[in-house]
Amino acid sequence: MIFASVSAHGATGTWLDEILELGVPLVLFVGLWWWSTRKEKKKAKPPPSADAKK
Repeated sequence: MIFASVSAHGATGTWLDEILELGVPLVLFVGLWWWSTRKEKKKAKPPPSADAKK
């Protein structure tokens, strides 16, 4: 996407249209990136059972 075409479209169209075309996908991709890079929560290890020692 060329910046000149985006800025020209913003000058002739509505800013609501710009938010829908550029802002929503940007928020969606940032949200997906954040979701994929979050750390796993550490789970408490259960005590070793008597069966594991046999």
